Amino acid sequence: MRLIKIDEYASKEEKLNQILEYLQELKNAFAEVIDEFDSGDSEEETVDLLTGALDAVEDAHDVILDDIDELED
Repeated sequence: MRLIKIDEYASKEEKLNQILEYLQELKNAFAEVIDEFDSGDSEEETVDLLTGALDAVEDAHDVILDDIDELED
């Protein structure tokens, strides 16, 4: 995983798009890790916590996507 650096001179929409891309990477990473934990002998509680974290990232992704849509209107 890499550190995200938001361009301080970017417009609000550009900053949100940068964050959106990062959140998509996080969603993909969480999905992969959940699959690994789910297919192994991991505790159900761990899988549930990871799934909850993925849900939170997806919610943040959706909120930012809505904000971007409003900026474009």
